[in-house]
Amino acid sequence: MEATVKSEPLDGNGDSLSDQMATKMKITEPNDSMNGHLHCFLFRFPDKEVQHEITCNSPCSVLQALETSSKFCELREKTWKQKMETRQQEKTMQRQDLVIQTTKGKKPIATHFPCHLLENGQILTISTIFNDSGEATAEPTQIYTGNKQYVIFYIESKGGKKTKTKQLLKNKSLEKFSPLCIYGICGETVETALTRDGRFHDNVFTKTCILVESDSDPPRCVEMNVLVDCLDKQTFKMILEEKNPTQAATAPPQAGSNLLKEDETNSIQLPMFNTSTETSAAGEPHKKQEQLVTVPDSADILKILRHQFTDLVKQMKKRYNKKKYSGVRSHLRGEFGKSTQGFSEVYTVKKLMELSDSVCMIDVEGVGQGTGFLLFDHYILTNAHLFEKDGILYVDGNYHISAKVTATFNKENPNGSDLKVIEVKSEIIDFQWGSDHYNRHVDFAVLELQDIDTSTGLLRRYSPDPKKGGVCLIGHPGGGVKRTDPTTIIERERRGEAFQGEFGKNDRMDMLINTSIEENKVKYDMLMNPDNTDVTYDTCLFHGASGSPVFDESCHVIAMHTGGFPYKYEGVKSVIEYAIPLLTILENFLIKMKDRNNVEILTKFTREALTCPHLHDFIYNFIRHLVMEWKPSFSAALTAVWEAVEENENHLRIKEHLRKWIISEKEAVLEKIQKAGNEALKEFMLKNDFLI
Repeated sequence: MEATVKSEPLDGNGDSLSDQMATKMKITEPNDSMNGHLHCFLFRFPDKEVQHEITCNSPCSVLQALETSSKFCELREKTWKQKMETRQQEKTMQRQDLVIQTTKGKKPIATHFPCHLLENGQILTISTIFNDSGEATAEPTQIYTGNKQYVIFYIESKGGKKTKTKQLLKNKSLEKFSPLCIYGICGETVETALTRDGRFHDNVFTKTCILVESDSDPPRCVEMNVLVDCLDKQTFKMILEEKNPTQAATAPPQAGSNLLKEDETNSIQLPMFNTSTETSAAGEPHKKQEQLVTVPDSADILKILRHQFTDLVKQMKKRYNKKKYSGVRSHLRGEFGKSTQGFSEVYTVKKLMELSDSVCMIDVEGVGQGTGFLLFDHYILTNAHLFEKDGILYVDGNYHISAKVTATFNKENPNGSDLKVIEVKSEIIDFQWGSDHYNRHVDFAVLELQDIDTSTGLLRRYSPDPKKGGVCLIGHPGGGVKRTDPTTIIERERRGEAFQGEFGKNDRMDMLINTSIEENKVKYDMLMNPDNTDVTYDTCLFHGASGSPVFDESCHVIAMHTGGFPYKYEGVKSVIEYAIPLLTILENFLIKMKDRNNVEILTKFTREALTCPHLHDFIYNFIRHLVMEWKPSFSAALTAVWEAVEENENHLRIKEHLRKWIISEKEAVLEKIQKAGNEALKEFMLKNDFLI
């Protein structure tokens, strides 16, 4: 992939990324996913005094880290064989479970415990116990990453009131290692954490389970649907109660609560309407008669809600850094308002409908469909991956498309009227798919239409992405009619929470989501990288919407929709979706046109770009790049771009800033123009009075 030009303000100072690029095309190294993860811990077996060290340099489970040690595997196998020989003598054969203790004699962790949660230098005691239950405590498939926020809490192996004799663990032999160490991921429920742990008996999930904090006075009760965020470092006992078929799991209201002090016997009443179609004497239908009907067991529901409310407020205060509940309430009101009002104004809707004329369906014959949009002149922007199927790429090294491609505009009416189908030329203008010199994901193709469409190119509507707020996609999902989907940006620091929020609904969905993440691990790691610049959101536009423009609340194009993490469960769904910023695409595109000396495209692009105020700096930085990276082959490109600049009403401003920059870099510029072969650059400088 080609190097890229980063934009900066004309008046910017300091060694910005653009300064680096204007002086030298800097190639950055890919992000090291291991960076900061390196740590070590030790392990020992009870009958051995020697402690063995494990060095871990990548995210994984504790068991996976242990299994990198040949000594661990040898000692585990030896211990298992010794115990099995004893059982054979007793003529009993049962499976064995591994017990990994963080403190001598207690606090065993699950085998899938994330290794980075261990303290550096921590000693683990490894032992095995027989599992007479026959139930496996299997390790689930997990995605281990340091980007998630974890909490650790403990549960006693013996239950509390009226639960001491009830079985809580699948393997009763584990009871002597109490309390069990459980890890949870912020944003998930207690039930999700315990289900993933795998060591708890079905009783915990089929009965009404309540966690009671061991050292709290008055007792603090936590239900299974409470988020784990506020449970860190706390120890609980379990209380199991039989579930009433007509009743949700309940818990007593927290003692001393001063929230919602309504009478606990209150019931909830909902309006019911009489739907009779009788008419009055005048022939008019009777008005619907409203009746109040009491919701069954609503007093118990109120108890549950009141109990959960206290913990919810604590969690929200922590998440939004607020000291008072009123602060949380105000924050949520503001966020809700911002996320819903963006695309409700009639002006915005009308403007989007007008801009949607530039959106088209791309059909690659025999390969598939997607979405594209008119970028400038008669050039279409879409995704490069639309030209790949079953591992076969339908674009060769000479930028020739080996399949027929058409662009269909006005595909809005379900009856198929008013369609405008335009063929795409077989020679592709640009095709980039992979990572650029800044390790940013690129996946785009620029196509040329056979005929000129009358729609307005969206390049002039460009704006930098806003990082948060509302966005709207316009595309052709499934090759169908044009659709819109207003949604909200998922901010970079909340992507992990968005992924985790999809888990815990049922085991089947969890498995499918994990599989999707595993199959798209490169994309997942890319989005979790703190330096990633892609735009993420949740949309209902899936297959066929790749290449859709993403608009902000001001109807500016900020990115191109590219993909997600799809899985099939009651139809096609996706965990999270992402778009490549338009600026990333434009940077790579312009560099490629310069390297291929495509003067015609450079001229048309520059003229169109200068109609957009947000792209003036972009063109300015590109000219700086041409000067500082000068080669005689750049002469035609520089001339074409500069002539297009001079046609624009803002050319004097750009010229003045270039002159100031050249003066500040005078020695470097003089050295460059005095080299043999750089006469064209010298002539350009003198002609435009850049050298005084």
